[in-house]
Amino acid sequence: MVHRVNHEFVEENFPTLSTMTYLNNASTGIPPVAMVDAVREYLDNRVNARGDFSETLALLKEVRVILAEMLGGDYSQYALVPSTSAGVNSFAHAIDYPSGSNIVICDLEFPANYVPWQNLCNLYGVELRVVKSENGKASPGMFMEHIDEKTRVVAVSYVQFGSGYRTHLKELADAVHDINGFLFSDIIQAAGWANVNLVDEAVDFAAGQAAKWLLGPIGAGYVYVKESILDQLKPKFLGWWGVKNLVDFGYSDREPLPDARMFQVGSPAAMPYVGMRESLKTIISIPAETREAVALENADYLRTRLGEIGVESYDFGTKHNSPIVSCAPSDVEELNKRLRDKRIFCSPRKGRLRVSPHFYNTHKEVDTLVENLR
Repeated sequence: MVHRVNHEFVEENFPTLSTMTYLNNASTGIPPVAMVDAVREYLDNRVNARGDFSETLALLKEVRVILAEMLGGDYSQYALVPSTSAGVNSFAHAIDYPSGSNIVICDLEFPANYVPWQNLCNLYGVELRVVKSENGKASPGMFMEHIDEKTRVVAVSYVQFGSGYRTHLKELADAVHDINGFLFSDIIQAAGWANVNLVDEAVDFAAGQAAKWLLGPIGAGYVYVKESILDQLKPKFLGWWGVKNLVDFGYSDREPLPDARMFQVGSPAAMPYVGMRESLKTIISIPAETREAVALENADYLRTRLGEIGVESYDFGTKHNSPIVSCAPSDVEELNKRLRDKRIFCSPRKGRLRVSPHFYNTHKEVDTLVENLR
């Protein structure tokens, strides 16, 4: 089956793409026009004292509903937090760590998914085990060499930010659940392009934010919680947005909400979620199978073209590839400056050039990049 995204759809929703070659979605995605318009309208409403609290509540619920539609589960399993890092910390400190516990991560992670675990281990005396990657990958089998009956958490990105390696989450989940541990996943490099269902993957807790493949604003983060573990979690921080009877402003003993919103400590930043809602609505107007297929096919085409000009790139195979392509042309930093001068956008990462096409990109854009790599 051939999957395509309508060219007119891209022109209408992402007009600035015609002014550049944008292949840097693993850094930040290009927002749709509807997102920009919605944020402007929100600000106009603020300065004119339009709107009320019920509209804010409806907005935030709709964001959670769309996230559930996109990523699986029920909207009650989603909560809104300031960032991926905030989401990691909210889970990390909500479970207990019996004496002798360990946490397993790998050395490919972005700091958002290792700094919180380093800090937690220092605070609680937990052992941190770090899987050493090989050629851009840390496979489930490599993780399993470090998991034992004392493993409390395995924390892994669904897609590694630098190399693009995609983890088979269900395989890891089964392994860690066998010893009564938890699987945490940073999904920031997957949500938006990947046709993924977190329930089917058996993830216990996941976190991300909107600015990358979800094409939304920075500052619109979210978490997902497996329904069956909700009653095991005890938030380290609790605020008025995380307790029952939100609009009861009188003094009383308060109880945490029984769903993922227990992790919403204070008022969410409304403006980023105004934008995120429109970005999500634009994205889900394209079938998930199409989004994934087009992004992956763009990346496959890029790997083929890179091979034609003798530039090495990571290729992990169909099961583990993602739309993030890490390649090794010479003089990457200088090359990236030259590319930017021509409005060709990629990113240098770990001494390699990271190229990350989305569903709105084309073979023509890939060709433009490759011609400038010769």
